[in-house]
Amino acid sequence: MSFTPGKLHDAIRDCSEDLPWPPACFWVAFSGGMDSHVLLHAMATCRKELNVDLRAVHVDHGLQTESQQWLSHCQIVCDELDISLTMLKVDATAARGESPEAAARNARYQAFADLIGEAEVVLTAQHCRDQAETLFLQLLRGAGPRGLSAMPRMAQLGKGHLCRPLLPVSFQALQDYAAAQNLHWIDDPSNQERRFDRNMLRHDVLPRLRERWPALDTTVSRVAAQHAEAQQLLLELAEQDSDGLLDANGSLAMPGLMALSLPRQRNVLRHWLSQQGMHLPSARQLVQLQRDMFNAAVDRNPCISWQGVEVRRYRDRLYAMHPLAEVDNSLCLDWQPGKTLTLPCLAGTLLSRPVIGSGLFLGDHVDNPMELRFRHGGENCRPHGKSHHTSLKKLFQKAGIPPWQRSRMPLIYVDNELAAIPGLCICEPFAATGDMAGFELDWQPGK
Repeated sequence: MSFTPGKLHDAIRDCSEDLPWPPACFWVAFSGGMDSHVLLHAMATCRKELNVDLRAVHVDHGLQTESQQWLSHCQIVCDELDISLTMLKVDATAARGESPEAAARNARYQAFADLIGEAEVVLTAQHCRDQAETLFLQLLRGAGPRGLSAMPRMAQLGKGHLCRPLLPVSFQALQDYAAAQNLHWIDDPSNQERRFDRNMLRHDVLPRLRERWPALDTTVSRVAAQHAEAQQLLLELAEQDSDGLLDANGSLAMPGLMALSLPRQRNVLRHWLSQQGMHLPSARQLVQLQRDMFNAAVDRNPCISWQGVEVRRYRDRLYAMHPLAEVDNSLCLDWQPGKTLTLPCLAGTLLSRPVIGSGLFLGDHVDNPMELRFRHGGENCRPHGKSHHTSLKKLFQKAGIPPWQRSRMPLIYVDNELAAIPGLCICEPFAATGDMAGFELDWQPGK
């Protein structure tokens, strides 16, 4: 099948049907390679029909010594096509356990997300062969329907969207277009390095399969579309099954979850973690999560962790979070009412504002030392309106504060006496009443 700017125009309209039209701007991700050059050239050819502002963006990953030459080439091409070019430089250094390919991809898409505004769209040049490679990679990693959906044609990206209009187009069709238009492009030498999984599939495995099954790319792309549809059904089921199980803080009720079949439990857990912005567990880790969380005794608070994620249980609810940093309970900070105090160790903020008749009353203590401290154990106080002292442990239990948060709750001391637990209570004799001037305290913990 041939490729023409007219077909690109139709493809963009087809995969943008759920978006307000026209978008504010199209950004073509332009690496300087053949695929993105074809996309940029075709977009320039049909820009009058699209009637949308057209720009190009080039990302320098800092991985190649020739990167400055590539930028110069991209600038020349954009000048010839009368398209403005923006260059973004990113740090694509792979983190521990992260592949170089994933690091570069994540850095690139994050740069795109930071660049674009509302109603703007980034166009990337992945085509039918790329889709087949992606599905095989996901298959070899043991992915489920979500991974085997491969690359969607349209997705949310930052404030705008990402669009892949060439996904139905064959690699041969793009080559034919590039030759017909006499295009010149950059060949990235890293695309030949077999140490990268995608390149090994591209050069050594998939060509052999295409010899036997010439329609492989088209067939595999159809499989990806079918998995995408199945994933959408699983998403809708997860939303139905999790209805009523979530609270305002995003924790998940176990009794309702345990009433579901095991596969539906796992489907809800994946959806819940995804909605929390968490890295999804492997199949083995997900089964372990079910086993350890559901079978632990009532008085236990199990924790299951994997890359960048911790899931904890408390009082028949599940909580998902990023790994918690240790808190130095010897930390003691000067505090002044009416000022915002940010605690980097907790990524939390203590806010206070003046009020009348409630909050923390300082009275004769206004000139005394005021400090923010953390729990050591054994603290107690008499909450306002109560006739007797009680331990912080019982206060936390009654308020339903999970154990892992208790050591992270700031305590306000006035002249070495516990005066307030922000977000929980004011201690006697520091409670403002009547027409007394006080300070309302608001503790906003980090996530």
